[in-house]
Amino acid sequence: MTNVRIDANGLPKAPVYDATAPLQHRSAVTVVDASDPAESAGIDTAGYQECRLDLDLSGVAVTSLEVQAIFWNPRQSLWFGGGKRGFGNTGRHSLVVPCRGQKLFLKVTGFVGTSFNLDVDYALS
Repeated sequence: MTNVRIDANGLPKAPVYDATAPLQHRSAVTVVDASDPAESAGIDTAGYQECRLDLDLSGVAVTSLEVQAIFWNPRQSLWFGGGKRGFGNTGRHSLVVPCRGQKLFLKVTGFVGTSFNLDVDYALS
């Protein structure tokens, strides 16, 4: 959770970000998500501004993998799509998503290639 540092005159200096230890968000994803997940599958980011997502992507002949950050709207009980990002090769990739306390999920929206395996960790700050 963020705290505000106070200078010698009692004025706020800048926020202090206490990042969380990385935790697993998704494991062994091998197909494009056909529908939105249950609300419980989302990352609870209450009290945090950003979510760093670490993606470990492996596979055969991966030409394109597309992911989208989606956000939970509790009033409507629905997920709403945020930004999309595409990756053209296997490897380790990171995304930083501004979440501002909203429940977040990283959805796989597209894939071109023979096969893929995706693991995703997250850390909040």
